[in-house]
Amino acid sequence: MPEEHPNWGGKRQGQGRPKGSKNKAPSDVRPQHQLRADPEEWELIRRFARLVKHGDMEKCRKALEKLENS
Repeated sequence: MPEEHPNWGGKRQGQGRPKGSKNKAPSDVRPQHQLRADPEEWELIRRFARLVKHGDMEKCRKALEKLENS
């Protein structure tokens, strides 16, 4: 069977994910955690997580300690 279309199939130059973009340094990757929560509980967890990640973590830690000790 002769090859009528030698350019069909195979790798295309410049396609796909760039080399090295998949591998992040282990220190850059946050570990994943899983938990079950009702919708009302999840809303509180989500809001607190956002504050911890994008707000002042030390204030969050102190507020949590205050709540745990009361």
